[in-house]
Amino acid sequence: MTFQQPASTLPRKPLSWDAVRAQFNLAPDYLHLGASQFIASHPRPVREALAHYRRLLDENPVLNTLALENDAMQQVRRAAARYLQADNPDHIALTDSTTMGLGTLYTGLNLQPGQEVLTTVHDHYSQHESIRQATQRTGATFRKVRMYERLNHATEDEMVERLLREVRPATRVLGLTWVHSSTGLKTPVARIAQALQEVNRRRDEPDRVLLLVDGVHGFGIERETFPELGCDFFVTSGHKWLYGPRGTGLVAATHAAWQRVTPIIPSYTEAMDLIIEDARRPTRMDGKQMTPGGFHSLEHRWALTAAFEWMESLGRERVCERVHQLARQCKEGLAAMPHVTLHTPLADELSSGIVSFEVRGLGPDAVIEKLKEQKIIATKAPYHDYQYVRFTPGIIYTEEEVDRALAAVRALG
Repeated sequence: MTFQQPASTLPRKPLSWDAVRAQFNLAPDYLHLGASQFIASHPRPVREALAHYRRLLDENPVLNTLALENDAMQQVRRAAARYLQADNPDHIALTDSTTMGLGTLYTGLNLQPGQEVLTTVHDHYSQHESIRQATQRTGATFRKVRMYERLNHATEDEMVERLLREVRPATRVLGLTWVHSSTGLKTPVARIAQALQEVNRRRDEPDRVLLLVDGVHGFGIERETFPELGCDFFVTSGHKWLYGPRGTGLVAATHAAWQRVTPIIPSYTEAMDLIIEDARRPTRMDGKQMTPGGFHSLEHRWALTAAFEWMESLGRERVCERVHQLARQCKEGLAAMPHVTLHTPLADELSSGIVSFEVRGLGPDAVIEKLKEQKIIATKAPYHDYQYVRFTPGIIYTEEEVDRALAAVRALG
């Protein structure tokens, strides 16, 4: 058997935004203003790719898995590398989620007693807990610091200066989030990476500070590519703003960064054949060896290629402009309401697609329930210090729908 790709249903020219919305099977009686940030509905090309691979696996699971696995996985790596503009598909590791990527990396880092991981108090549970577990096992330590004093006065300069001031001789990893799911703040990753280069020029290669970025809430929205961000590790999932198959994710890394980690789960790649047949192991690490082996939801992982191709057909620049346009409309509308506190920065350079806010006199759960009564779906940031309501106006929404959500919040005053 040979590798069978699903038939392409991509449009020959960019779709209108109404046509983009029509690609999804979202229940029309709800306004799903939490879907992009939480877990994606699949557009038509992704659904059809899933159905194609599921049919092949159901018809002949053994032969079709053997025929497809390596080629389909490598096709996903090529699509991911093309979208990220990474220089080598083999530098892409495939995972099931951002959390799996973070856990795999931090656990695989060759940390030693006396070394430390630096992160911020603003980061997600998955980053914090991955760091805590890894340092507890290795005897390394970690610190959480603040990137800004007051969110509504935060600047790129302040964030860069505060973080670089905290880098110590023992620091080996700086773990950050590109776009915070709590407040919607966008971290100036590229500027931080540039500042770290100056620190690393004075260090030997084993002592370099690695920049590890949870990029999931900028991935699929923002213009910056992996080389432009300048980080060593970029961790994301495919089932949020990319609208890819649920239960998919990836890690992109530089060749040098991959040499600083060790696999914690055996891979099912060429390394497996080498070890079994010749009792030898590869001498250099890469993303394929860091891809956890075993049988995953194969049709979902293989269909991730369709999500990259669909997003590319829409145009990276066009998607970025659309999401920022809708988010700006949402932020400005909320900021004008006297009973609402907007927690997401208004400036495009400091925010992306997540809009976080509070309503005076109502807790976030109460706001979410009142919105749900009007068939509007919002979510709550799962943080101890940032329990805010969130709207996520992605490309599946219209200006009229954002206005409808704003009217509902206005009526809560």
